[in-house]
Amino acid sequence: MTLSTSSSDTRVNHTSPDDPRRVKERRKIALKTVLFGGSALLAGMLVVNIGVSQIREAFPNPFSLQRIETSAAALDSALALPADSSDSIVYVFGSSLIEFGFSPEIFDERLKSKGVNATSFNFGYGNADPSIHERFARRFEQEYEDAPGTVDLVIYEFSPFQATTTRAAQTGQLNHAANAILGDWRDFLEVAKSDHEEAIALFNTRYIRNGVPAEAVTNLLATPIRDMQRIQSEENASDVEPMGTMGWDLYNMLMAEWPQAHPPGGWYVENRGGLPPSASPEALDLADKVMAKMQHPTRMEASRQQRLACCDMEDLNIDPELLQNFIAAIKHAQKVAKRVDLLLMPRNQDIIHLSAQGKANLKEAVATIQRETGVRLVDLSVEPYFSVTDYFDADHLTLFKGRRKLSELLADVYAEQGDLPK
Repeated sequence: MTLSTSSSDTRVNHTSPDDPRRVKERRKIALKTVLFGGSALLAGMLVVNIGVSQIREAFPNPFSLQRIETSAAALDSALALPADSSDSIVYVFGSSLIEFGFSPEIFDERLKSKGVNATSFNFGYGNADPSIHERFARRFEQEYEDAPGTVDLVIYEFSPFQATTTRAAQTGQLNHAANAILGDWRDFLEVAKSDHEEAIALFNTRYIRNGVPAEAVTNLLATPIRDMQRIQSEENASDVEPMGTMGWDLYNMLMAEWPQAHPPGGWYVENRGGLPPSASPEALDLADKVMAKMQHPTRMEASRQQRLACCDMEDLNIDPELLQNFIAAIKHAQKVAKRVDLLLMPRNQDIIHLSAQGKANLKEAVATIQRETGVRLVDLSVEPYFSVTDYFDADHLTLFKGRRKLSELLADVYAEQGDLPK
């Protein structure tokens, strides 16, 4: 008997991976996976960004980036000023010594009282490694490449302890974040030519993580541990009266009086990048009490030791590469500003004592900067004398009295020189 093998008896193997129905099912599963995974990713991004925003609103500069980011975003401020203004436009760049120690309003008022009209801006920020200064100044150059000469004078503060070999061992911790927040997609494409993984990471940090890299979150989480170690050290010193909540009381009082200073740690248009020049009598009185506690010899010595450990603040063994970063920053600024001056801020001479080698290293570093850039030096580091009562730690001026003293002194210097560019 002959068996039939007609097409009507053909069986389809539904277990085959090439079976159309199985292919269709796999596509459905893949689509669901993509949709679910994408939704989960978007939800996660939303949660992260909400969390970051809330932390930024609650704490001053929690990721060590907000001030840099908002300052960079405000670099175009001079373009919004009247073109026919007779004021000299002054940008002050530098570290947190400038951020907390220079008041544009006090500086301008002092100059005006001496017959000089100026509109100044504070672009100081913390964690100001020279490598970040270079990126920031490059951003400034890009901002004004089509309008050179709009900014009449850039006063560039140089903190020598941030350019030491000791500091160099720690620098770079914020380099990725600084590249992300100071660059744009064109810079990221340029990076992609040599390192596509870093370019993707930069894009991720800038546009997806709200400018906050994982390293910054880690730094934030480690802060309470460092603070607890410092507080425990202070409590172990029997001669130190505890601060209690005074510091936070002052902070909360000032935040209530300064509604424009939100989120804290940013760049505020109303005060042209500086902190408000004054506060209520109650806040000023509390500030004096807080500063007095912070000026206790034990606390000042602890601050000094921290600076020695992180930055070699008294011997100042300068790192050649970091010094070149700073020189490059000045050269970027010189391309678009009419003039760039170099500033050395007052040194807390009661606490920080430069060694003979430190003085020689500082002199050589300044000479190198001037030789390679031709900048004029405004040296306030030693004279006139600033006492320990003008500082709240080893190097930062007090929020009100110290800041006013420096701002008025700097204005007096430029009024006396009589050649503020315009």
